Amino acid sequence: MSAELDPRLLTRAREVVSSITGFRDDAIASEAMERVVRGELARGRSSADLLGEMLFPQSPLSGTLVRAALVGETYFFRQPEHFRYISQAGVPAALRKGALALRGWSAGCATGEEAYSLAAALLASVPHGFPVEVLGTDLHEASLETARRASYGTWSRRESAPRLFPLYLDAPERQVTILPVVRRVATFAQGNLLAPLPERFGRFDFILCRNVLTYFSPAAREQAISLLTRALNPGGFLFLGAVEADRVPPGMVREGPPELQTFRMLAPGELTTPAPAPRPVERAEPPAPLFRKPKATPVPVVPARVTPPPPPSRLHLEALERIEEGDVEGAAAVLESLVRQAPDYLPGLLELALLRERTGAREAAVPLMRALRVRAERLAPDHLVDGPEALPARFYQASADAYLNQGALE
Repeated sequence: MSAELDPRLLTRAREVVSSITGFRDDAIASEAMERVVRGELARGRSSADLLGEMLFPQSPLSGTLVRAALVGETYFFRQPEHFRYISQAGVPAALRKGALALRGWSAGCATGEEAYSLAAALLASVPHGFPVEVLGTDLHEASLETARRASYGTWSRRESAPRLFPLYLDAPERQVTILPVVRRVATFAQGNLLAPLPERFGRFDFILCRNVLTYFSPAAREQAISLLTRALNPGGFLFLGAVEADRVPPGMVREGPPELQTFRMLAPGELTTPAPAPRPVERAEPPAPLFRKPKATPVPVVPARVTPPPPPSRLHLEALERIEEGDVEGAAAVLESLVRQAPDYLPGLLELALLRERTGAREAAVPLMRALRVRAERLAPDHLVDGPEALPARFYQASADAYLNQGALE
């Protein structure tokens, strides 16, 4: 691709994709944008025509750009620990609370492997005949058509993801077809994680949104998580990818080991309001003394002690407050100071690495993640690491491994 392009075309193309998907700028492949633009120009369209069409998010060209940018990496029972948790803990908890049906949502389902895996896990974990429904949503309609066909090849089956529950039957030419009982409970619809799910779809007991938010900007990630949690039933579970949330979403609690990245929505009765602090007793001002005390004998000045640096957790909390206020540069400065003062403080390394990743500085995030993994490996897996939330060392090692082995952009 040697011919020069009007730089406004690629800039506007990336802006269109970012506004629709929530993707960070560095998560949008330049080659994909250029391929689409050059294809349109080869058809005889002018740069002015393309720029004009890209003003409208619903235009065919905008849709083509979004489809080119989407990442469709998925396969059956990816991250099998989530499906095991659903079967062994999530479903029994819902049944104990008297659930009359179980509903799941695969948010960002791509070609449907995750949605069918969730359906299979639920069906295998409930009494025979118990109502189960699973919804799969994605921006890309062509991916949803593949999901509805329910026929897959070898790329959808990986050795790293065992076949945990009955899901498919072998078909000719190394294909597999989804079992009819699983296919019947799964439906698919187009949806955007940055927009509320239409009310007709109801609420869910299990929501899987994994390896999607990795590509989002910080603001878009927060917006998507907020919308996901709104779609949960009280007591429902949200499952995220390994490096997609570094703190518990509001109104939720962490479930299972930290590296599971599983959160449960609190039921109304579980929400506790801290008791108000007791009002200080108002004391009257003492009357002025009748006689003044004699001046005290001067005390020799003692050199002040050197104030020790604040503990790492205090600096970490200061950085979190700055992030919440939108002061990213200030938060980065605090975290950099923290890492220099306490290079073995694992939460600080992870926080700074994630901040660098979210601001597009992946080349600065990778060394931090490598340092995190090395330091976490030195500790016993169950060793609790002090921080804003006490988490075992295995959480930090799993987070670093997920980032370095799979990449923040797969």
